[in-house]
Amino acid sequence: MKKYDVSREIHNPCANIYNFDMNFEEEVCTDNTDEALEKLIGTSLPEYKKTVYDNGATIEYELLLPRKERYTFSEIK
Repeated sequence: MKKYDVSREIHNPCANIYNFDMNFEEEVCTDNTDEALEKLIGTSLPEYKKTVYDNGATIEYELLLPRKERYTFSEIK
């Protein structure tokens, strides 16, 4: 299993930028980031965009909610 630091950002539509949620800090061990994210948000995944960087070392999810959220899984080595 891989170990990840997970960060959460919330979209500010007025400024068209994402702001980090400073109250959200998670570490997860998983081989399936989709399932891990569902556990973190407490429901099945809504419509989203997934981007994988550096052969899976960083995985970014942009949840397409009325107010967008972005979750980034960064592998801890």
